Amino acid sequence: MRSVIRVIKKYRGPLLIMAILLGGLALAGCQTGRGAIPRGWSGGTIDNGILFIGSQTGELVAVDTEDSSLIFSAPLETEAPSSGIFSCVPASSAVAIYGSPSLGDNLVYIGGYNGKIYAFSRDEFRQEPRWIYPRQENIGGAIVGGTVFDQGKIYFGADNNKIYALDATDGFKEWEFETGNTVWSTPVIDGNTLYIGSFDKKLYALNTSDGSKRWDYETEGTIVSTPLVYENTVYFGSFDRHVYALNTADGNLRWKFASENWFWARPVAVNGAIYVAGLDGIVYVLDAATGSKRMEFNLGNPVASSPVLVDNMVIVATEAGVVYALDTTSGRQSQLADLKERVSAPLAASQGKVYVHSSTGVLYEIEVQTGALREINISK
Repeated sequence: MRSVIRVIKKYRGPLLIMAILLGGLALAGCQTGRGAIPRGWSGGTIDNGILFIGSQTGELVAVDTEDSSLIFSAPLETEAPSSGIFSCVPASSAVAIYGSPSLGDNLVYIGGYNGKIYAFSRDEFRQEPRWIYPRQENIGGAIVGGTVFDQGKIYFGADNNKIYALDATDGFKEWEFETGNTVWSTPVIDGNTLYIGSFDKKLYALNTSDGSKRWDYETEGTIVSTPLVYENTVYFGSFDRHVYALNTADGNLRWKFASENWFWARPVAVNGAIYVAGLDGIVYVLDAATGSKRMEFNLGNPVASSPVLVDNMVIVATEAGVVYALDTTSGRQSQLADLKERVSAPLAASQGKVYVHSSTGVLYEIEVQTGALREINISK
């Protein structure tokens, strides 16, 4: 991913940017050689002491956060080996997983790079999915962002330019909305409004009931970051090197903040401040109301992984695999771990622990207070 970013920084045409990003993701999604293995950057989702995550060998995995034991592993598979959406030539039918899963009342939902959504039982831990959408073929594009469950529906975007809502119980399509370009962003639901970004440079606000557009806001660059809704404002970063704050009611601009590079990670809100990490290696602390910079943390390496809040600490992992704790009270920066592995996946946190999914498929558990580190191998 680092080499892809360097090339894109040199050539800034929007069509070339999209082509390079898609090509880079496709290359990241497979490896040549004996039995090509999918690679992804799925983050974890935690509920009731169980962490659900997509492994880099194409399984939905459940881990007990109490003792780090593996509860179950279920593969996402196509019906037969195929050449893949971007002509990867795999020797197996395993599916790369980039988006984080979401949890409903009885099911866990996860999207595959093969253009399908899978729903598995949360309680019975069966290998077979409860349902798959679509039942035949695929949606006509890869799914890179995560799924979101809300009020009996599953929402997600895809690189066929569309945003979908499915019935969470049976997987039947409720509605779809077409944007002007590829969608890698993970949607966010607030009330009855869905917020999501697109390669067409717009952030969309859609009615969750029928997919109708409430408003959109156009920036000067691609939007892949997951938005944050806080205090009637939606915050997000763009590839035009700005962070934006929009009124959730009408999409009007409250403020924007300029930096030296693009934004991929989702912002974090803490006590009236917005922490947003950039590909310039800096975490900016901005006043939520005005966008003025309160302070910054220079981590020295790009951040694509979305940070998490643990107690009064914002936990951030750089692309180089160094994990930092940023104290929101004292403003002090401390290093928790140096994993010496690339990290792109969003972080997950629960009960004072943070979970980091590395590029080699290892899930790291770090106790924030002590720095104690545990490795969990979730890939076959």
